[in-house]
Amino acid sequence: MKLVKIGVLPILPARANGLAHASDLRKVFAIMDLAPSNNQIPTRPVDQLVLDLLRRHEGLTVVDLTEKLEVTATAVRQRLDRLESAGYVEKRKNSAGRGRPTFSYFLTDLGWRQVGVTYTDLAVALWGEILLLEEAHTRTKLIDRVSKRMGRSFKDLLPEGSLEDRMKSLAGLMATRRIPASFVSIEGLPILSVHACPYPDLTGRDSDRSLCDLEQQVLSEAIGQPLELSCCRLDGHGTCQFKPIQKQTTQTSNP
Repeated sequence: MKLVKIGVLPILPARANGLAHASDLRKVFAIMDLAPSNNQIPTRPVDQLVLDLLRRHEGLTVVDLTEKLEVTATAVRQRLDRLESAGYVEKRKNSAGRGRPTFSYFLTDLGWRQVGVTYTDLAVALWGEILLLEEAHTRTKLIDRVSKRMGRSFKDLLPEGSLEDRMKSLAGLMATRRIPASFVSIEGLPILSVHACPYPDLTGRDSDRSLCDLEQQVLSEAIGQPLELSCCRLDGHGTCQFKPIQKQTTQTSNP
């Protein structure tokens, strides 16, 4: 058996709404011989203050942040260095003049997602209205269009390559979205594992698998090949596993 292990699993705080406990994810790290990526570790409260200030006031300098946070410039620079290394902020050089150059700091796309801007309430409301649509055909068609749109947003970020290459890249891409995922290849069969539900606020009913179907369609669209949900957390499995649908070959017998 050939086993290829890849993936980045962020350490997430334990939550009662379905996300895995941090201790469980650390066990996954140990099993996979992986170390958590630094830019996936949740920010410290002091760093979050910097992100929140940059959210409200774009283009702040070290001097600006020193005054607002009432700490030393050295402390501010240390926080900015951590956030820049994690990919949450970027610095831009101000117009050149005499003396040492100064920089203004801005949130990156990843930083904007980190500062707590959430569309959870909107997503829950929209998903609830979709499920309440009386016409099954209309509901199915709408879910299909949504899943394709979401899948294309992932697909556009994936490099060209083999099916395994795309699935490996997708696992890493999901990790940057704070969705713990990993990739393995067992005897040539590529498998994408999702270790926590990406939509915990929308999966309140165990009997409803509509969101599972949507996730399957999203990942299939992203990969460019149909995937099947072979294991599901709602059935008591530790992870949700997606693998390519095997093409069935028909055998013909000679008369």
